[in-house]
Amino acid sequence: MKKVCGQCKVRFKKNVLKMLDCKETDCKEVAKDAPPIVDFLDDECKAHFKRVLEFLDEAKVPYILNPHLVRGLDYYTRTVFEFMPEDTTTGPQLAIISGGRYDRLIDLLGGPKTPAAGWAMGIERVIIALKEQNVSVPEIGLKPKVFLIQLGDAAKRKSLSLFENLRKSGIEVKSSLGRDSIKSQLRIAHRLGVKYALIFGQKEALEGTIIIREMDTGIQETVLLEKIVDAMKKRLKK
Repeated sequence: MKKVCGQCKVRFKKNVLKMLDCKETDCKEVAKDAPPIVDFLDDECKAHFKRVLEFLDEAKVPYILNPHLVRGLDYYTRTVFEFMPEDTTTGPQLAIISGGRYDRLIDLLGGPKTPAAGWAMGIERVIIALKEQNVSVPEIGLKPKVFLIQLGDAAKRKSLSLFENLRKSGIEVKSSLGRDSIKSQLRIAHRLGVKYALIFGQKEALEGTIIIREMDTGIQETVLLEKIVDAMKKRLKK
């Protein structure tokens, strides 16, 4: 303990993980020898972490596992993250979004047990990154024309890349990944006033299909997943 700063000596007794985030040179050197956090997860946390990585892989989101990444506040649990812009040209690479889960915060404050996640974003850094990469920002207030309903774990994972394909094809789409029942998701679709709902369940995920539902009439049609973008473009032109 002689090599670490005074604050880290206190952290060692109160919250040892905070030592990984110390900016002092000597403390950084000591932190390099720290064992990876993932080696000390219990079974429940291992399963949760595996699920997070499966979602990232399904959505083809590139990521780097940082064994020393921690958040400064005690109420964070499980996953913590930072979003870094790619191919920046202005100085050192800095996080533009930082956050994580805090599933115990609400009951810590006296409320009911409530799963939660949150993040903070540096607006100026985001603007700089958008300008550097010539990213066009979509118009504010565009009404969705399609609502993507996903049912079950496999469908939820695959719906991430499906959602992105629809969005990149110029189709205004909304979804609610936090909802599990078809009734609750259909209620949201009705409230948004979309013309079509896409229903993607476990059966469809296995068969490579998806159901198109006309919201006004309730008429449904099953199409191949690979043809859904073209099918929706044709319908939305009518």
